[in-house]
Amino acid sequence: MFAEPQATLAEWRQRIALLLGALGREVDLLRGELEAPGLRALTRERLERLSAAYADQAKRLEILLAPLGSAGTAPRQETLLALRTRLPLEQGLTSYYANLHRDWSWGEEENEASFALLARALGREPPGRTLVLGAGAGRLARDLHERCGAALTVAVDFNPLLLFVAREVLRGGSVELYEFPIAPRGPGDEARLRNLCTSHPVDGNFFLIAADALRTPFAPGGFETVVTPWFVDIVSEALPMLAARLNALLAPGGRWVNFGSLAFSQGPQAQRFSLEETLEIVAETGFERPQPLEAQLPYMRSPASRHARVETVLAWAVRRTSAAAPVAEHSVLPEWLLQSHVPVPALPEFRLRAASMRIHAFLLALIDGQRTVADMARVLVEQRLMPTADAEPAIRSFLARLYEETRSDRPFTSA
Repeated sequence: MFAEPQATLAEWRQRIALLLGALGREVDLLRGELEAPGLRALTRERLERLSAAYADQAKRLEILLAPLGSAGTAPRQETLLALRTRLPLEQGLTSYYANLHRDWSWGEEENEASFALLARALGREPPGRTLVLGAGAGRLARDLHERCGAALTVAVDFNPLLLFVAREVLRGGSVELYEFPIAPRGPGDEARLRNLCTSHPVDGNFFLIAADALRTPFAPGGFETVVTPWFVDIVSEALPMLAARLNALLAPGGRWVNFGSLAFSQGPQAQRFSLEETLEIVAETGFERPQPLEAQLPYMRSPASRHARVETVLAWAVRRTSAAAPVAEHSVLPEWLLQSHVPVPALPEFRLRAASMRIHAFLLALIDGQRTVADMARVLVEQRLMPTADAEPAIRSFLARLYEETRSDRPFTSA
């Protein structure tokens, strides 16, 4: 349920193609490394396991995400990399991939601790008709639905990978996908095939909805409880606007339940609110002033990884006491991006980027397998793009950064 469903579908298809292409390139890189002479036996075994796992993962994802359809003639990888996509760029298909394994494989300790804190915040009052925004892989939404006695639960997310796995698991099935930890504990942990499942299917009053949580398709006042787990500090909308939007979704006397670390790290500094500012904003937007609970919770403690952490997490449940002032429909894009017939403005930032990219393209065109760094620097000087003293260091820095970027973008790396 999106404002522009065809555009959203096309974008996810492109992201899937980009991901599958990245997996294919990773397999090629690993196979190339396997051809190097003098590999240790243990190193060879690890690279072989990784290569096989990435290839198998691509096949599994292609099958799992097949309902989204094909993009037709797949765009070239170069085109996808250059254009990227809209949807929030920081929220890709695999942004929260580790959550799948935590929710439906090994994360019982964290799942129980998270539910316990939310249950304390909710108290004994049943949540009634419940909306969970940014539900991800669905475990917390399912636990709240079943264990707090919700009359109906609607779990919203826009990530098809998380939703497709959640749908299969919550109807009693299972999905096998690989976990790729950052810091594998031992042999084989670099790519662990996990069976994602649960003990029983969820009842018929639990619904998974693919939608934009900032432009929900629901009527005002339709829910008695709105839950925002790890959500308010990562979305693109400033908290005052978001709080007013959540207020509108609630029936009079309904409750907003928030859960997460409350770490605003995006946008202007003026919108990176402290806890005290946050509580003030909530109270000014038609809610009671929150009395947050705080607890230290385990976070992403995979048994296959030496990389884990502890998060100090806040939770509150506040009642809607009055209607907030109406807010405009959420949009992060200017009119010239929304309307195909509106001219694209020649913004100063675009002109600067265009000049920079022309130089990048010129430098990349010099790479022919024959020219050295010194040769490329000489061309820069001849074209009067740089002085002699600066040309060679600049070329070396450019190539080093390019090389590092090609080696660092690994898919599925998780906690």
